[in-house]
Amino acid sequence: MTQNGALSSHYEQLLGTVTRDTESEPPESQAMRHLSSSKGEQLTDAVVRAVLASDKGPTVKLSSWGSESMASLADGATSDIQRLQVTYLDADGHEHGVSYAAKLLRSREGFYNIIHAKECSFYSDVVPAVNAVLRDVGYDELSVPRCLFQSTERGREVVVLENLRDLGYEMRDKAEGIDAAHTVLVLKELAKLHAASVLLQEKSPQEDLVDRFACLQKEWTKEFNVGCNFEQFIGSYLERSVAMFEKIGGCSTVVEWIKRIKPKAMQMYNEQIKQTPPFTAICHADPYINNFFFKYDEARNPIDVKLFDFQGCRKSSVANDLQHLFNMNLTGPVRRPNLDYFLRTYYASFAGILEAGGSRAPFTLDELAKEYQDKGFYGLLYCLLWIPNMVRRPEDTVDIIERSEEAVDVETRNVLRMVDANPLLKPRILSIVEEWTEGGVIA
Repeated sequence: MTQNGALSSHYEQLLGTVTRDTESEPPESQAMRHLSSSKGEQLTDAVVRAVLASDKGPTVKLSSWGSESMASLADGATSDIQRLQVTYLDADGHEHGVSYAAKLLRSREGFYNIIHAKECSFYSDVVPAVNAVLRDVGYDELSVPRCLFQSTERGREVVVLENLRDLGYEMRDKAEGIDAAHTVLVLKELAKLHAASVLLQEKSPQEDLVDRFACLQKEWTKEFNVGCNFEQFIGSYLERSVAMFEKIGGCSTVVEWIKRIKPKAMQMYNEQIKQTPPFTAICHADPYINNFFFKYDEARNPIDVKLFDFQGCRKSSVANDLQHLFNMNLTGPVRRPNLDYFLRTYYASFAGILEAGGSRAPFTLDELAKEYQDKGFYGLLYCLLWIPNMVRRPEDTVDIIERSEEAVDVETRNVLRMVDANPLLKPRILSIVEEWTEGGVIA
């Protein structure tokens, strides 16, 4: 089985042992519940046993398992996320239940295999390295779900994680966005990832982290081939944006700007994601609300966050993660008056980790603020692509990944209806374009 990094031999041995155990079992012990044949190769008795052994130890015995979908394709999910429900016996014969989150490929096209392999490498290679740095400087480890099993073997691609919902974590409603308290928690985790990767790079100045970590070596947008390439994908959404702003009315400057930049939007995007020292670090690259799980105290104050989904990870400017976080997930009344506070909070966390490691921040707060403004096109573009989906109601859901001519037409008509019928769309998208018109990106 082809797997990545430090977990590779461990899981390969587990799967080999478990497979032999399965073959030697009596028939009555093999009466397990299975997925449909489309998922049967990725979730098998052997895989579930390997997950259990990783989580609970080698002495537990699998009794039964089943799964159900946890994610909607209308959210733009590139994986089929299954809730894996498992019943097992401990060493004393007592029965227990546990559940996990299993990420399966939505498709076996090349693009999906690439982003799956990126995430496997992130969990097996980057997380242990980053956590070692954080422990060394006296900080808590990166707040991500434990990865209990992974495979990149063709036809058996799967990542199995602890189920954060069973641990008391919750997702927020993407239509509402997150407030300042939630944002601060995410900022501090992003700062940990960014700062620890800077320290990691400083420890090995002769070896670029891109060469060290496989997940950083392929840019997913260059591999995108879901019915079109990423340039065509962007183009279709910009055409929809033109129609949307024309329907809203009073947005002629925005409409003309989109028409003007559309032929070079991909080139502009590629410029934005380039490594830009001294701001370069390992970035999440998709800090989107559905990739945050929050835990709350009794008064419903957020007290912890787990970051999820590292399929898009890249080495680029930390400002891109901040652009993505602030513009995609915060409404105007949260983002605009708190922007300076958010940047200060992030910078304090980032600089504090570097100082604890005997280093210093490679840029000042003012330089970070300027870099954030310089990356304004990155955040704006993502909003033009995704904000309508962020505020969609259940009756408005469509598959937003599919980009066939018919699918694009359906999605565009859907958004045009939302202009009049969905009260969240106009204020959310207008706050973004107003801000970046003032910031000089839209001109």
